[in-house]
Amino acid sequence: MAISDYSGRAALTAVDLINSYDVMTGGDGLTSEAAAAKLLSKRGWVLDRPLSDSDLKRLRDLRPRLRLAFGNPAVRKSVEALNGVLRELGAQPQLSDHDGSWHWHYSRPRAPLSERVATTCVVALLTAIADGGGSRLRICERAECGNVFVDASRPGSRRFCDAKGCGNRVHASAYRERKRQKAN
Repeated sequence: MAISDYSGRAALTAVDLINSYDVMTGGDGLTSEAAAAKLLSKRGWVLDRPLSDSDLKRLRDLRPRLRLAFGNPAVRKSVEALNGVLRELGAQPQLSDHDGSWHWHYSRPRAPLSERVATTCVVALLTAIADGGGSRLRICERAECGNVFVDASRPGSRRFCDAKGCGNRVHASAYRERKRQKAN
């Protein structure tokens, strides 16, 4: 699955937003407007004005709806839910070259940043599904994790959100179990 610069940034923003809430512990990484601004800046979003309390709430509320696109065999339900987000936000697709390169914007002009992020992330996930990449929107296979990721590997065989973290833990645990089985 190829990830272009613009839609890839939005898909990875969706991943970062979703993973900012730890489904296993309930820990929330979006505790403040500053934390949200840092997350968005990391993915190249231009913060043309400070994030507000309502921006933070909208980004937090968006996370479970974006999560529906990941690891969900009921693709139609995911698409319906994501289309619902676009309807609620009054998405208005428009072609823009404000930065010297033609690309799509999906929110109304001068919309709050949280609305622009929401519409762009939703469209990126819907585009991945429409292009046949919905099965690459995955949930980490480590039982204690729950993070989501986009499998952009050539063979489409990635299983963990992080090979060095979750992947290594699972493989090390399996190795220890095999050694224990041989010892008995």
